[in-house]
Amino acid sequence: MKKTFLFLVLLAMAVFPLSAQDTLPAPTSYRVNGVTFNMVRVEKGSFWMGAQHIDTAEFNYDRHAQSDEAPVHHVSLREDFYIGQTEVTQKLWKAVMGYNPSKHKCPKRPVTNVNYFEVQEFMRVLDSLTGMHFRLPTEEEWEFAARGGNHSRGYIYSGGDEAKRVAWHNGNARKTKKVKKRNGNELGIHDMSGNVWEWCSTTYKFYDKQRNMSLGKEGEMQAIRGGAWQLPEKSCRVAWRGKRLPELKNSFGGFRLCLDASYVETEPEATE
Repeated sequence: MKKTFLFLVLLAMAVFPLSAQDTLPAPTSYRVNGVTFNMVRVEKGSFWMGAQHIDTAEFNYDRHAQSDEAPVHHVSLREDFYIGQTEVTQKLWKAVMGYNPSKHKCPKRPVTNVNYFEVQEFMRVLDSLTGMHFRLPTEEEWEFAARGGNHSRGYIYSGGDEAKRVAWHNGNARKTKKVKKRNGNELGIHDMSGNVWEWCSTTYKFYDKQRNMSLGKEGEMQAIRGGAWQLPEKSCRVAWRGKRLPELKNSFGGFRLCLDASYVETEPEATE
């Protein structure tokens, strides 16, 4: 009897990701100058944000947790939002901006060598072509989506506990890779672990007020997430945080689009 019960439990765990994704709505597609890109709906919800390496019995234990990922704290997102199924590709960037700044050129790879201000300009042009209001995700939105939203199974990386199945990092890549070549997460979102790190709209701050006093306002940095092909495997964890000056750009940094659900509900037809 016990063996039968254990078998049923293991079978349910094995099919859960497929069942969960099968019940999710299809991504919303947009087309700009002949290029199609997909946005995945993330339903509002609550989660424990961050990670800690002190107590295995507490929320979000991770032996690789860094000091700025603590304290683990409860976050509630009160509105649905949409996030890019993949990082913005070189093909999409070129369709909107007319050029490709990336070092390792390939239409299906993430665009790189774009700083925070250039990303803002890209979104302004994209808005003018679609009638929408695209933006970067906040850190909270990014981590919630990376964890699988309300369908999260508590993985260390986005989509699993084995980095090699879901991420490109400096142990298995020497340059950017085509998007969607690694397993997606519980929401069907790809490459939130590895490939290129991603700009967030959030200005980098510690999670506790006392440490923020030492940051000051000069030289404020933007939060980045997700790890990258040139960074170690542990940087691909969903809780990992990085920071960069907004004018910085390199061959392993890119971004992912975000959109308030309210804009999609009154979605105008995209132009080409």
